[in-house]
Amino acid sequence: MSSPKRTDDIRRQNTRLTLQALRARSALSRTHITEQTGLSAATVSTISARLLQKNILQNTADPAVDSAKNRRGRPQAALSLNPRAGCIVVMSFAFNRLSAKVLDYTGACCASAESTVNTLQLSEADLSYTLTRMVNNLISRGSTPDMPLRYIALGIQGVVDASGETLLWSPITPLKRLRLRQLFQQAFGVPVWIGNDCNMMVEALRWQYPERFAEDFAVLLMAQGIGMGLMLRGQRFIGRQSSAGEFGHMVYQPEGAPCRCGQSGCIEAYAGDYAIWRRAQQSTAAQATTVSLDAFEAAAFDAVLADALQGESIARQAFREAGQALGHGLRSLFALIDPIPVAFVGRGTLAFELLEPEIRRVISQNSKMLNGEHVAFSCFSDAETLILQGCSVIALRALDDQFSQVEA
Repeated sequence: MSSPKRTDDIRRQNTRLTLQALRARSALSRTHITEQTGLSAATVSTISARLLQKNILQNTADPAVDSAKNRRGRPQAALSLNPRAGCIVVMSFAFNRLSAKVLDYTGACCASAESTVNTLQLSEADLSYTLTRMVNNLISRGSTPDMPLRYIALGIQGVVDASGETLLWSPITPLKRLRLRQLFQQAFGVPVWIGNDCNMMVEALRWQYPERFAEDFAVLLMAQGIGMGLMLRGQRFIGRQSSAGEFGHMVYQPEGAPCRCGQSGCIEAYAGDYAIWRRAQQSTAAQATTVSLDAFEAAAFDAVLADALQGESIARQAFREAGQALGHGLRSLFALIDPIPVAFVGRGTLAFELLEPEIRRVISQNSKMLNGEHVAFSCFSDAETLILQGCSVIALRALDDQFSQVEA
């Protein structure tokens, strides 16, 4: 006979399965839930009765049933997630830009907001005020008393501790060891997750394209910096102490070009947007200096890209060298974990036709075990959308876990 603890664990797992099935299919009859989850009809009936009582689920029409003109009588009863069971706030915090959304329990957007902020100049007090004000404004627009805030998830550029509590370092702010989870919990009294932006994109791609991104793949962000998120054996990779995945700060050329992180010779110092622009200037002085975030504008990168696309030039060579740096980094990664599909994300993907040949050439070079021709590459230019979507996947999954522990 199972112990009480074991029985509770099984009940919670069965409840999670039920909620996951409904999240994936929108609405299902109890019979279809039984088919989708493998649970018994009696178990599904018990779980659904408890969740209906707590207003976590609601009765609705079964979308699998034929329309009224082909069927007599009342539509077959079905269940769906109750959108008003609670809401979440998801946020993306990047250089000089903060964006956020309020989503209901089904994942539908109730309100959204964007703000331009000077991230390099914000004091800790100003940063705290900016973040909490954004959430308060969104809640006032997108929530109601019968749909309480239940979770906050924030994706941010930088190194986050492994527990998802503290921003340890970020190129977008001189502030360090920011206890952002504590900030939000004290202000709103709900669970909070803080994550590296690339890790959020990993979750988004796996949710949105499960047939392409499943057990093993990498996300390589090419924007103001170079970052990476990894999914290995179905688990998002996080280091023992930090979010890890700092692909852009792996050493490519010892004692090489200066990087914004303060080191020299990083992959980012050759493949970041500012690094490509710097190389395209073909100036010894430019090569010997970093380019600060506040001094570099996206238009400068766009101008270099336009020049490179027109034909052979110093600009095109700069992109070739960036591809070589990325290829060397991927080859080193593949030597450790074997080749896996790679999703390239961000503004840098606009130049992918210039980067890809060198990336594939380098990852295949001097390595009989690797075949660059067969590594699957995909490109997604909109990083912010993926960050927010990844935050929503994590937050709604956490909310499902919370609701699976609801007692009858």
